Amino acid sequence: MTARPRLSLCMIVRDERALLARCLASVGDLADEIVVVDTGSTDGSQDAALAAGARVIEQPWTRDFAHARNRSLSEATGCWILVLDADEQLTAPHRAALRELLDEHTPRTGDPAVAFNLVQNNVAADGRSGMLVRIIRLFPNRADVRYAWPVHEQVGDALRSAAVPVVDSDVEILHDGYADPARNLEKQRRNRAIFEHQLESHGSLPPMLHFLLAGAQLDLGDTESALASYRRCAALVPAGDAIGEASTVRIATCLVRLGRHDEALAAMGTGAATPSRHPELLVLRGHCERARGRADRAAEAYLTALDVNDRAFLPPCNLASVKLDAVGGFAALLLAQGRREVALRMLHGAVARHREGIATDRAWLASVLPIG
Repeated sequence: MTARPRLSLCMIVRDERALLARCLASVGDLADEIVVVDTGSTDGSQDAALAAGARVIEQPWTRDFAHARNRSLSEATGCWILVLDADEQLTAPHRAALRELLDEHTPRTGDPAVAFNLVQNNVAADGRSGMLVRIIRLFPNRADVRYAWPVHEQVGDALRSAAVPVVDSDVEILHDGYADPARNLEKQRRNRAIFEHQLESHGSLPPMLHFLLAGAQLDLGDTESALASYRRCAALVPAGDAIGEASTVRIATCLVRLGRHDEALAAMGTGAATPSRHPELLVLRGHCERARGRADRAAEAYLTALDVNDRAFLPPCNLASVKLDAVGGFAALLLAQGRREVALRMLHGAVARHREGIATDRAWLASVLPIG
């Protein structure tokens, strides 16, 4: 195709003036049009959007993010849709890589037939790379492709129904919306209220929404309720389902937090500790084995967690932080053996490396303490 494929950037905002300006500046000239649905800003977000050349649509907030997203899609005229939030941005290399995707995958008809997972990099407060999540953010502009779910809205079901394949890409979005713990808790309170309203209204939720409700409950410290919601999610999906496997990780998380280590081990299953398992599950196994007095099994689980390579996990996690937790567990084993000096040296070294953004792995641990 000779003509440049038209891309519509679709956003929903509310009181995000400063972040919105940063986001739109990072997009540069990538988008051919910008559609911003504003759900009631009072801080001048509309002016920031207009200054960047966006078309702004005012829409009252209905406690349903999918509804607002779909309004933005209905206003778009490009053949491609890119979805970003105000607390996200593109760096120049990834902006260029996204343009290459558009050029390579737009047929002569101008009707794209594929969607893309982009990599959302949830950066920490200090700007360092955090947990990686694959998320569908680039897809064809079609009337039958619309979002569902009131919170953590998803377009995947519609793409499957429309027989549009979703392909993984390496294009990265920087996201710092959860870097502030207080803001994260505020969002989770909002999310929990919306999910609970849906549950009261409909009597049940799809498995993924039970999973997301559980996440909000866990973040807000209601571990018993989170455990029940994760178990409900797992019961609603077939064996081997990705969300069911993710629920297993979080069921174990809840049980360990509640001090129910035997139940946690049972929930994890008897599978061998291998780097292919979720790193949080490996560390949780280590904690449980340590609590049961089985030091050798605990050490093996912690060490295996240090062998895991970074990728987009489900549930998402910050691998560097998980590995730091594994080192902490290993140090606790040393303290129990009376080896306080080496345990403290190990902990101080791991924390220093973590602050510098240097990976903590089995090779580094071996240099601190020969482990065979």
